[in-house]
Amino acid sequence: MRKLFFRLQIILITIILSSSVSAQNYSGDLEYRKWRVTLFPPLSTNGINAVDYTAKYSINLIGGYHGGLDGAEIGGIFNYEKHYAYGFQLAGITNITGGDMAGVNIAGALNFAKGDMSGIQLAGLVNYSEESLEGIQATAGINFSMRSTSGLQFAGIGNAGTSSLEGLQVAGVFNATTDDISGLQAAGIFNIARDNVEGLQAAGFLNFAGDDISGLQAAGAANIAFGEIEGLLASGFLNYAKEDASGLLVTGGVNIAPSIEGATFAGIGNIAKDIQGLQFGGFNLAEKAQGLQIGIINIAREFQGVPVGVLSLYGNGRYNFDVKYSDAGFTDIGFTTGTHRVYNTAIIGYNTSLDRDVYRVGVAVGLEKNIEDSFENVRSNTLFVNQEISVLHHFESDWSRTLNRVYSYKYLVGNRFGNGLSIYGGPSFNMQISRVNSSNDYTWYSLWSPTRKGRQYRFWAGFTVGLRLFKQKNLPLLEDEFDESWDWDW
Repeated sequence: MRKLFFRLQIILITIILSSSVSAQNYSGDLEYRKWRVTLFPPLSTNGINAVDYTAKYSINLIGGYHGGLDGAEIGGIFNYEKHYAYGFQLAGITNITGGDMAGVNIAGALNFAKGDMSGIQLAGLVNYSEESLEGIQATAGINFSMRSTSGLQFAGIGNAGTSSLEGLQVAGVFNATTDDISGLQAAGIFNIARDNVEGLQAAGFLNFAGDDISGLQAAGAANIAFGEIEGLLASGFLNYAKEDASGLLVTGGVNIAPSIEGATFAGIGNIAKDIQGLQFGGFNLAEKAQGLQIGIINIAREFQGVPVGVLSLYGNGRYNFDVKYSDAGFTDIGFTTGTHRVYNTAIIGYNTSLDRDVYRVGVAVGLEKNIEDSFENVRSNTLFVNQEISVLHHFESDWSRTLNRVYSYKYLVGNRFGNGLSIYGGPSFNMQISRVNSSNDYTWYSLWSPTRKGRQYRFWAGFTVGLRLFKQKNLPLLEDEFDESWDWDW
């Protein structure tokens, strides 16, 4: 306890001494001595005028207060240079200088400089500079500078500065600055900057910038920028940009920005006024969107591209109701959405020909073409071709997740009667994969029926006929539409 009290007294003295330092930019001359020995100021070989001397070698049995250092110094408790410290310093508690500190400085608690700090600084608690901090700094506590920080910084708690932070920073808790952060930053909790964040940032919780974020950012919770986001961002919950976001954004939660461009992957959703590129999410929500959207629900006022989902609801898209009958007696009802070119259908069906209840649910993705795209010699404003891929899960009586699926490709030719009704039909090519023994009668026959690892496979060719209701329109040739798409006006 007495030892702890003694150290607290010394630290208090250190703080008082450091607050009285005023000579930050030393330009005078100091008398040089090769050796000096100090018990405790002013008991030294330089007497009461120790602040007028510098030395090559300095030994402070308890502590020393001198003008400068140009060599090596060892202090039992503290080393204190009024003007500068250049060279090697080792102190039980603290190294202090009223000017610059450069070289190798090792302290049990604190390295403190009123001027610049550069070189290699090792401290048990804090490396602190009122000017710039540069070089290699390591501490169990905090590396802090009032100006720029650059180099290699390792801190048990954090690396912080009131100006830019640049280089390699590794901290158990945080890297933070009121200016820019750039380089490689790794923190157990967060990297935070009032201005830009650039480079490679990894944080257990948050990467935050008051302006832009660019580079590679990975966070357990969120990447947040009040400016733009650009680059590769990965987070467990949220990527958010107050302005635009571009690049590759990956999150288990939500990507949010006024404009998103590039590839975005979200476990929950992508939300933006404008979206261009490739979107994967539970839902994709935009005022205007272009590209490939893959989600359970896709929503936009205007969309051009390829939607893949259960529901793709677009202001300029289709909203159809389909009734289909296929081989083996299944009748399906579908809600068809998406664009007039590429559509998605949510399907529910029932087998009317079996002596037991067999239901199915699934989704389909289809491409609609003008008849001339497939048959060059056929001219018609009402004939069309649908090419469709579907996945249908079957269950008997009560819902079951047991593997029991049919995968189908359909080639359907149809005719429109006005803009509210069409009929179509054509062949289908099917594969069934099931672990349900009674599923063999879902088909009238099979071309091939292998069994592998408890799974039953059946392959056959069948047919589908159906009708489609509500808003429909004639489509231009694919070649013409492709040329026009390059001029799509946002």
